[in-house]
Amino acid sequence: MDFPEDITVEILKRLPVKTLVRFKCVSKWWRSLINSPSFVKTHMGRIRSESHLGMASCIILSRYGDSLLSLDPQNEGPQQAMELEFPMLPYFPYYVKGHCDGLICCVVNDGSQGFLLLYNASIREYRKMPIPPNFRSTREVFGLGFDSSTQDYKIVRIPSMYCRLKVPGFVPKVEVFSLKSNSWRKLPDEDTPPYFVEHVFQATCANGGLYWLAEEGDSLRCVILRFDLSLEKFNVVPPPPDELNRNISWIGALKDQLCVLHSQRLSYVDVWGTKDDKTWTKLITIPRSQGSSPSVYGSRYTPLCYTKSGSLLISVGGEGFLTYDPVEKTFRQFEIRGAEHYLQETAYFESLVSPNFGNEHASTSGEEEDGWLADTTSNSSIRQLILGLRRGLSSKSSRRSKQR
Repeated sequence: MDFPEDITVEILKRLPVKTLVRFKCVSKWWRSLINSPSFVKTHMGRIRSESHLGMASCIILSRYGDSLLSLDPQNEGPQQAMELEFPMLPYFPYYVKGHCDGLICCVVNDGSQGFLLLYNASIREYRKMPIPPNFRSTREVFGLGFDSSTQDYKIVRIPSMYCRLKVPGFVPKVEVFSLKSNSWRKLPDEDTPPYFVEHVFQATCANGGLYWLAEEGDSLRCVILRFDLSLEKFNVVPPPPDELNRNISWIGALKDQLCVLHSQRLSYVDVWGTKDDKTWTKLITIPRSQGSSPSVYGSRYTPLCYTKSGSLLISVGGEGFLTYDPVEKTFRQFEIRGAEHYLQETAYFESLVSPNFGNEHASTSGEEEDGWLADTTSNSSIRQLILGLRRGLSSKSSRRSKQR
């Protein structure tokens, strides 16, 4: 079977990340192709185009002083939470601050100065980042996003509520880290917003910006704070209309748009979405589930992602998971074993994007050796594809040699 190189590329760019990681061991050419910036960009574009379906690759659970856990949201039967192999995290307190294009932004408290890192669980690469001045480890507020105008990933540091209350002489400021330049920049003081964010909150990346829930003065109400990644300016997004004057209890991304949740205590919740920060659409109304205990009945909902069946996967106040079918208007228990005592959930989308984006020579753990890849090609269909493509590439190379 003879596959021209352009056909080979077309086949590969349609494959999932895990398969492409395995296929790096096929040949040096395949490895070079799959690692190339142009291929990674093309593959990421396909993933972004599919994200409007809202089906995450996995849900990553953070456990503060323990390793990350992963669960499959598309497997609606009972399952065991899987531990991600990431030696940088166990035994140190940490928080996941944000996620974008398969990159997870973590802050780790190692008992000393602490450090900031990016991790791609799909390709098992991480990058330890330079830290900004007066870095206060897990108490900081960060966000991670992609600036399409410069084709660069940015980490944004904004004022922390903890630092405001606990750090004497704390001066709020905003700093931006560029992965391409590998450096921090401080924004002008006049661009620093008059809001503070709880350090336990993750940033939401959507609509070309980063979003946080921020406290409005000394009141208990929250505002939606947005940072435009291209303009590097803040603004407050008007909330969706609400006759009951309810507070926003959650902010996140579903179906490639910014979403918020209005909660009617012990009754129902409304999930709203916007793609332009102006026009809000009510996506779904979810009744309260009659849980097995009063605590489950009254716990807060955190929408995570959609499943292949069209149900919405929901975390219930750290006590478990449910799926809600908006057509049948029914709940099902999402049974996960080994997922106790987690603190944060991250709807994760796999990608080939390296934490060394724009800085390929930086020190990193790098990819795993080919040995762990080589034993994953037992599936007969994958083996046939590999052998077929190898034969095609070999035949093409022989013809080129004869022509010379």
